[in-house]
Amino acid sequence: MRRLTLPRRTPRLVLRDFTPEDFDGILAYSSDPRVTRHLFFGPRDADSTADYLESLLESQRETPRTRFELAVVEPDTRRVIGACDLSRIERGVFDLGYMLGTAHWGRGYATEIARALAEAAFLELRAARVISTVDVNNRASIHVLEKLGMRWEAVYRKHRRAKNRWWDCHLYVLPREVWEAERARGAPSPYEDSSPAG
Repeated sequence: MRRLTLPRRTPRLVLRDFTPEDFDGILAYSSDPRVTRHLFFGPRDADSTADYLESLLESQRETPRTRFELAVVEPDTRRVIGACDLSRIERGVFDLGYMLGTAHWGRGYATEIARALAEAAFLELRAARVISTVDVNNRASIHVLEKLGMRWEAVYRKHRRAKNRWWDCHLYVLPREVWEAERARGAPSPYEDSSPAG
């Protein structure tokens, strides 16, 4: 299992491991029902946020590490404004996801984050493909995945039961060969340079 070099810098953001000091930032966005509307959990209260943060810190110590759930940070303010993740589903397959506080919607951050995660998965984790499952009603996130070049592959009916209902989800897939072809055509890197942030 390869390692992911952290932190990582995109043109406008830093993606890094969470720390115990990030509690207030996590609570601020994950307690908002608008943020968690299309997610299986939430809104979170203080207790569930504490449990979530503890599980994140534990996952950072796993060997090999298969879950990279990262804080999304504004470099200038150093505020945590959201989260993103790459999780190993099986050999060569990684699932990506992201969420942002509502004050940061509509700025292209989600697309920037998704591109950074895909590049990290293919370049550092040697993924064969990157996938994402998304609520069929989450049009904004579907748009982000399509901008990334991900292809719709299936719809999972009653994919999961959460919040007292069954969820139908789309499966989007980005195979390595598609990503490499786009990269060869000169698609821009999401990074200001090829090195992670210091």
